[in-house]
Amino acid sequence: MKRRTLLQAAGISATVLGCGGGAGETTPPPPPPPPSGGRNILLISIDDLNDWVGFLKGHPQVKTPNLDALAARSTVFERAYCTAPTCTGSRAGALTGLSVQSTGVWDLNHTFRALNPGKPMVNDMLRSAGFAVQTIGKVDHVFQLGDQPLPDTIPYANKICSSAATLGVGAFDWGPTLGPDSGQPDYRFAQAGIDFLAKASTTRPFYLAVGLVRTHVGWYVPKRFFDMYPKETLVLPNPPADDLDDLGPAGKAMALKFNFHDCITRQNLWADAVQAYLASISWVDEQVGRLIAALDASPHAATTNVVLWSDHGFHLGEKFHWHKQALWERSTRVPFLFKPATQSVGTTVSACVSLRDMVPTLLDYANVSPAYAMDGRSLRGLVEQPSRAWNVPVLTTHQQHDHAVRTESWRYIRYANGERELYDVRLDPDEYRNLARLSGYEAVMAELDALMPARPS
Repeated sequence: MKRRTLLQAAGISATVLGCGGGAGETTPPPPPPPPSGGRNILLISIDDLNDWVGFLKGHPQVKTPNLDALAARSTVFERAYCTAPTCTGSRAGALTGLSVQSTGVWDLNHTFRALNPGKPMVNDMLRSAGFAVQTIGKVDHVFQLGDQPLPDTIPYANKICSSAATLGVGAFDWGPTLGPDSGQPDYRFAQAGIDFLAKASTTRPFYLAVGLVRTHVGWYVPKRFFDMYPKETLVLPNPPADDLDDLGPAGKAMALKFNFHDCITRQNLWADAVQAYLASISWVDEQVGRLIAALDASPHAATTNVVLWSDHGFHLGEKFHWHKQALWERSTRVPFLFKPATQSVGTTVSACVSLRDMVPTLLDYANVSPAYAMDGRSLRGLVEQPSRAWNVPVLTTHQQHDHAVRTESWRYIRYANGERELYDVRLDPDEYRNLARLSGYEAVMAELDALMPARPS
């Protein structure tokens, strides 16, 4: 498939019904909800959460009972990928249905609204269609934690692998917290969502978006969540010692960026870091559980579609890499599930999908027309027929000119300098063996190369 053909295919907008307008005597009533549920939307975004959740089986010891219970009555996209392995880039695409190439947001220095003034995001489109819109916490990258300081923490000496001179204090640290749960930002965000559900009208559709800041570093959550994961029992990532030997300079530089792996291992903190990340996951799981319990107990349970997603994944030593900002599976794969209001039995979709498909899907179910042609596609067909044929490769972009394509069989990475990596993900799911330098794979790479934007001249 040629590059133009792929981008056109990935940009097909959903076929949707017209939407209802605003208030007024001459405004026609909104169309009836689709057979599978209502028009309300509860969107839950989680920061930096990789596939270490029970329903994706990314870590054998993680405890996520609430996420797993939600997944058990949702459509789980088990191979979902971000458009960019950074908060700003991913969220810009996820909330607009656009690729990085369309938003222009590929780093942490820009936002969608700054680069696209006046262009609506999903909340703007729904507001224009007559929805009551409430956004709480970190949904887009621009958010407010409020004036309350972060909770006091139990001293955790030598647990910082950054400084003001590099990434800033707090960029990579963790520790158990003191005080009540209500002192935590995520608790307050979940509570604000619960309060909204208690007051929301049953006659006007709503869009409620709640963004949780964990599992973003620093991993400061109540001590009881650390206690759930005794360090001496934890399973840690175990990359082979020669894992970087078949990479070029760009790949090695990406793996060792910020020198976090040396900092962690020099202080013997690998288990500490994994414990803190797992603790943060279970903390977030509890907040999601509070929100879903409130929805289930509300009059909106049978009329609200739920979508839950993370902006990108996170490495904890795989390929000796820490944090995000990489193009391998652990940085790009994300939890992503969608529950139509009346769905009660869980299903799993194995096809590769992109977070840019989320907004077309939400608008399709809400009977709202997109404000512009989107690069993503509605996943409604997969929700209603999980095993249907679906062959849309997913493009992920880091910075402006480093790209990865994920298909059912391959992960192909091409850096700005022309350096390449190719992994057969069927036989090598941990991406240990780079095939790009071996003979016999040029035709495969040429086909995958055609799915990427052209290299800079």
